[in-house]
Amino acid sequence: MSAPPLAESAPGAQTPVSSRSPHPRVVLLDVDGTLVTYTNVLPDSAVRAIRCARGAGHRVYVTTGRSRAEMPERIWNIGLDGMIGGNGAYVEDNGEVLLHRHLSRDECERIVTWLQARGLTFYLEANSGLYAPPSFPDAARDAIRAYAAGKGRADAGDVEATDVLTGLTLTDELVRDDVNKISFVLSGPEDVEAARAAFPGLLVGTWGGRGHEALFGDVALPAANKVEAIDVLLRHLGLSPADAVAFGDGAVDVGMLRHCGVGVAMGNAAPEVKASADLVTDDVEDDGLARAFVRLGLIPELD
Repeated sequence: MSAPPLAESAPGAQTPVSSRSPHPRVVLLDVDGTLVTYTNVLPDSAVRAIRCARGAGHRVYVTTGRSRAEMPERIWNIGLDGMIGGNGAYVEDNGEVLLHRHLSRDECERIVTWLQARGLTFYLEANSGLYAPPSFPDAARDAIRAYAAGKGRADAGDVEATDVLTGLTLTDELVRDDVNKISFVLSGPEDVEAARAAFPGLLVGTWGGRGHEALFGDVALPAANKVEAIDVLLRHLGLSPADAVAFGDGAVDVGMLRHCGVGVAMGNAAPEVKASADLVTDDVEDDGLARAFVRLGLIPELD
């Protein structure tokens, strides 16, 4: 693969980008829209680039909002050194769990009871899997299909919950002590404010829509974020943020792009993400990840 020049440093970027990496780096990859396309396709060029980078002595971790249960074997089989999951709630290095922030059983029960009383369907996100009530596929169908359409899936009108949510288990056993966060389908924006009022000690957010439209709300412990998790990992490795290269495409990635020695925005990233990066590469569907690896000197050009 020949790599044409990438875009110049993004507007407002302060860190100069070297054309060659002088020492092994920690490479941190967002997943959706960065490592895989929005339709969940894993480019062959990304697989080859990661394997080549690890062969050169670099360490590669996914840094994602997904829980461990949402990481299929085809991604692990690329060859990874570990992961940061749940947008910072979970950190794993070479099979060793360094951090796992999760809701207590009591917090889970209070949230589930509140959602059921309000008539909102939901699912629990744990490292062991995703758990939802038996009624979830029907109750969440419109939101799931809207989410799939927003990600560009041509078959969005036929998509079911199990097509989007990897490892979903339908069960009536919905009180657990290993839940990273709880996502729920919004009936309207008032649900978000109501949840924030009901759980002032927890973090309530939204996700899943185009632009500013939200399809889902979620509830998690506060202070779980990618930057703090990256610092946990780097301290464990005896390294600093200057030794890390971060890749992302969404607003949730802005903090880590600014925090690491080099921040790379995908060509499909939102404008504010590109403005926060040191370098803007090509689209995820146009070998953007591999091209950036070459440009930064992490790997030689791929055939």
